[in-house]
Amino acid sequence: MLKIGLLGPNYLLKRNEEILQQQQSKAVPIRNGQQLAQMDGLLITGWKPTDYLWQLQRLGPALQQALPRLSVLGIAAGAVCLSRQNDCAVMDCDITLHASHPLTTATLEMPAVTDYRFTACFLPELRFTNLAPNLGVLCQEQKRGPVVVRQGNYLACSYVAELTPQPYVYRYWLEMVAALKNS
Repeated sequence: MLKIGLLGPNYLLKRNEEILQQQQSKAVPIRNGQQLAQMDGLLITGWKPTDYLWQLQRLGPALQQALPRLSVLGIAAGAVCLSRQNDCAVMDCDITLHASHPLTTATLEMPAVTDYRFTACFLPELRFTNLAPNLGVLCQEQKRGPVVVRQGNYLACSYVAELTPQPYVYRYWLEMVAALKNS
């Protein structure tokens, strides 16, 4: 069973715990740096940077030491910390957030992940820009551009996966986590 560390606000962590349990994974809210050493993956989520920023700062050096051996999923505002200009700085792109965006939905397709279309919920307005050539775009939306990007063991998702009924991005990411753990 995969052990997944969670960072973000409690109201989103509870929903992520439910989703990960349905995917046969154990979800553990991260409270200290020692817990990171026991995790197979790390999920960072939030609707605004203040939802997770203080947690990243508190974990500091332990997080920087753990990042190279973890597969990380950044969801919505949690994706922002993965960009080159932010705290974790593991993805070669800029990720910007405009948090005062109203709840919207869009029908998405992720050919690398599923053959089905699904409806995704967007709350913050998140944009991926200045993407390096080594960064893969798994999903795009006509108006928003890229909405799911991957670089190595890191995955960033601009829609609020916790509010999206289909867990496709979770399944895909958990496959990434398992592959890294077994390598």
